Amino acid sequence: MRGFLQLTWAETKLFIREWQAVFFTFIFLPMLLILFQAIFRNDPSVVFGNVATVDEMVPGFIAIGIASNAIYIIGGVLSSYRERGILRRFRVTPLRPGAVLASQVLVVYAMTMISALLLMLIARPFGLKIAGDPYSMVGAFTLGALSFFSFGFLIGSLFKTARITYSVNTTVFFSMIFLSGAAIPLDLLTPFMRHIAQFIPLTYVVNLLRDAWLGRGLGASWPNILVLTVFFAICAFVSSKAFRWE
Repeated sequence: MRGFLQLTWAETKLFIREWQAVFFTFIFLPMLLILFQAIFRNDPSVVFGNVATVDEMVPGFIAIGIASNAIYIIGGVLSSYRERGILRRFRVTPLRPGAVLASQVLVVYAMTMISALLLMLIARPFGLKIAGDPYSMVGAFTLGALSFFSFGFLIGSLFKTARITYSVNTTVFFSMIFLSGAAIPLDLLTPFMRHIAQFIPLTYVVNLLRDAWLGRGLGASWPNILVLTVFFAICAFVSSKAFRWE
């Protein structure tokens, strides 16, 4: 247990020292929120489902934060550690393999949660209202995070070098945020693009977070929960088979 805590603390310090991770986790999304508020204001509109702009945007931006940290940090770090021989050195330590991966999940989950809370705090002056209960919101956040963390492990397990992994990460990430409704409302997309969005995993994270946020309850969001649970199981299974220490 002590070794796991020391490893988690070391990973936390490495995260904080990485300026790109700090910027995109804690600064980029609030900047994006302020920009969108300046453009759309906060009046309910048909584009945002007759919901106040900020109430529709914040869950989507939280989903972007989940996807960004899962794909770039978990997937990228795993691939980088393997290429640099760090995973191989971990293998000969008393720590179990699961503990090494669990420390990554714990650190990234905590940082993503802090990012979400910071985003909510900054959105308060813009008229943010939360209709959902805290338990549903935390549950939706956790399922969305774990499903995408397993996706990050899958990407990091499939590709041998960090350069290839980051190239794949960029393609996957930007495709997802623009086709899932996280950054652009689905109503602004063409019917064909809305059809494509049904095959984007991040779409279901966005839907789940918004249902919890707007007080619709997790019961009404069972299709999203089912899809994300299956997505998590598939990614976890495939990554466990594809994962290599070196």
